Amino acid sequence: MDIYLIRHTTPAIERGTCYGFADLDVASTFTEEATRVKSMLPGKPFAVYASPLQRCSKLARFLFEDNFTTDDRLKELNFGNWEMQRWDDIGPNALQSWMDNYVYTRVPGGESYEDLYQRAVAIFQEVIARGRDAVLVTHSGVIRSLLAYVTQTPLEQSFELRVEYGRVARLRVEHGKVELLGVNE
Repeated sequence: MDIYLIRHTTPAIERGTCYGFADLDVASTFTEEATRVKSMLPGKPFAVYASPLQRCSKLARFLFEDNFTTDDRLKELNFGNWEMQRWDDIGPNALQSWMDNYVYTRVPGGESYEDLYQRAVAIFQEVIARGRDAVLVTHSGVIRSLLAYVTQTPLEQSFELRVEYGRVARLRVEHGKVELLGVNE
């Protein structure tokens, strides 16, 4: 069984802005990026799941027309009160307090990385249990957390792995074991 984790294409937002749950549109480079992603996928049937946020659902629709299911567990980290603020405006004390233990500390009005990890792993396990080749069109936080799960990397170290816009991570599931075949393809 093959599973493809696809990060959405470049969002239409000013650099330096905090976003996660915010429903951002895609940048003008969408068609070019989405076409490249499409060329990475084998021509076989997939069960397709996507974050309902438009930067993911637009890519899922481009790749698979309307043949996908949205699931809130595939959303990016909920940055709560910080959503759509400039990182510089959040304040160094608040940011440092969160960064000191971001895995377990919830953003004010939002969630922790552990919260995101738990919901991402839950849907991932369900997808594996269904036993069908699958695609998850989602966000970098979800992909990083799933790659940490698969490789048994501590969450504190998972941010060392870059997950780029419009890129694919490939996994293979055989005999109950998940193998990472490639990242940022």
